[in-house]
Amino acid sequence: MAGDRSNSRNKFVELMTEAVVLLPQDLKALLRLVEDQDIDDESRVAIAGSILHVLSAGNAIPGVRGILQHVGDVLVIRLVLARVREKSSDDVLAKHVRDSPELLEPLDEQLETAREFLGDNIEVLQSVANSVSSLNHKGHSAKKCVFDTESENWLYDEVHEAIVEQFEFDQEDVDREMKNVDRIIAPLASRVTR
Repeated sequence: MAGDRSNSRNKFVELMTEAVVLLPQDLKALLRLVEDQDIDDESRVAIAGSILHVLSAGNAIPGVRGILQHVGDVLVIRLVLARVREKSSDDVLAKHVRDSPELLEPLDEQLETAREFLGDNIEVLQSVANSVSSLNHKGHSAKKCVFDTESENWLYDEVHEAIVEQFEFDQEDVDREMKNVDRIIAPLASRVTR
């Protein structure tokens, strides 16, 4: 049992380290998904909401800051994308898989590993993912970011500014912080019991 826990932890660290480092590229890929009118409106709003969650420094893992906070961000994004994929045809997402394979191809493996490592604690992150469609940030709602040209342009600009100012992570910093990934368990567990 301890070996299984260690294996799932190591795999989680490996996959989440890569996902955190790739967060800037993921945000750009998410913008392309928001703009794709072949994706249903509800899914596009949820994707926009996942971007707003990241931009607003929404803390999916209570009390966790810094690089480990972004583990929650990348998992919320992936939980939203899993729901989008269930609702969309393979043809619609195929072009996005080609354009952004680093975001969409490892989705199943990342979520399966997260569920193994986090257990029931992933429900806290699922709850956040379920609520992103109702987010507002700086006067822009997720819905407006899909249907209002001004808000859509604002989202694009805000993402690119945030990438430059906040989300360029040094690989060594991420590697070092991810050694402490067990710190995310207790805060998540405290929310599961509520």
